[in-house]
Amino acid sequence: MLWRMIESFEFKGPEAGPAVLFFGAIHGNEVCGPKAIRRFVDELQSGVRSLQKGSVTFVPVCSPRAYEANTRYCEENLNRIFKRTENPTSYEAALANELAPFIERCDVFLDLHSMTASGKPFIFIDFPSDATHALARSLPAEMAIVGWPELYKRPETEHDSFDTTTYAAEHGKAGLLIECGQHEDPEAAEVAYRAIENTLIHCGVLLGNAPENDLTIIEMDRVFFRKSEAEKFAKDWQHLEHVNKDEILFYDENGAPVTAPYDAYVIMPKESAKVDEEWLYLGKKISA
Repeated sequence: MLWRMIESFEFKGPEAGPAVLFFGAIHGNEVCGPKAIRRFVDELQSGVRSLQKGSVTFVPVCSPRAYEANTRYCEENLNRIFKRTENPTSYEAALANELAPFIERCDVFLDLHSMTASGKPFIFIDFPSDATHALARSLPAEMAIVGWPELYKRPETEHDSFDTTTYAAEHGKAGLLIECGQHEDPEAAEVAYRAIENTLIHCGVLLGNAPENDLTIIEMDRVFFRKSEAEKFAKDWQHLEHVNKDEILFYDENGAPVTAPYDAYVIMPKESAKVDEEWLYLGKKISA
């Protein structure tokens, strides 16, 4: 049984058009999405803003119990098990069943996140297409990361990953995930707000001119899962910090150094990761 009903808000324009969907707080400790969504909802409800066509649906808090506890998740990572199941065995699996229909009904989907490490906003383009690249160029970020689904399909990864944008792609939707900044950074909520605004303008749901930014593309190539609490980072890695080949990334539970296999960028390092969670990723620049 869910802890409480999922709260959502829907607005419709006077003419037919695309149905756009925004999710916030898939992870309960990522507050920028709820803050930005509620600000936008207030503006639409008060008449400060109005839609020109189509519709927009907002789900401010996708994981209410984790949000109340200010924790990433309660039993399972919702953004690794996002699919329909007949007999959900965890709180997050039940949430996925409740949230999946929102994605099934939309045309365009944006999932608003933040991250543990400090760093600039960036976009995950997990399923590249003309539509997702065009949408990504309208968002307030200079970098995009590709290769997540391919990475998790490798035999050596040994971890399933079913996330919101995968579910969107499987149902023919244009979906992106934007990391708006560090969890506690107030600017992250502003980035999320601009991402909502730019997406709606890009889709023609709001009037205005959306930017067409140049994007640097990083291909995610490797993931390290934390195997023991005794493992320690070699330094306080920053998101998208460059690392040289053979530079020490971290020390394993026996104190042995684990080094970078090539010149790369460190992606989403998480010093506080639990055992068996993603600890950090590596990626290579493929275009700018």
